[in-house]
Amino acid sequence: MKLLYNYHCQICGGNISAKYGVNIVESHHIDPFVESLNNNAENQLIICPNHHRIIHKAKPAFDRRKLIFVYHNGLEERIVFLLVCY
Repeated sequence: MKLLYNYHCQICGGNISAKYGVNIVESHHIDPFVESLNNNAENQLIICPNHHRIIHKAKPAFDRRKLIFVYHNGLEERIVFLLVCY
C-alpha cells in the first residue's frame, strides 16, 4: 500500500521524508489490530508519522461512510486517495 500511495499520507497528501532522500510513511489500522486481528487493506491507511501520532493521541472517531476523522474539538480530516503517476 505504501507503494500504491507513493509514500504519501492519505490525510495531508505529503511525503515529509522525501527531501531527505528517504520514504517514511506508516500503516494505521482503522480498527485496532490487537482488537480486530484485521490486517486487510480496507482496515489500513497510509499516513505520515505526524498524523499517526496525532490519531493515536487524540483518538478521533472515523466515519467510514464519509471517510473522515472527526476529532473531539470538531475538526474533520478527510481521507484522500492519491492518483499515483510514474
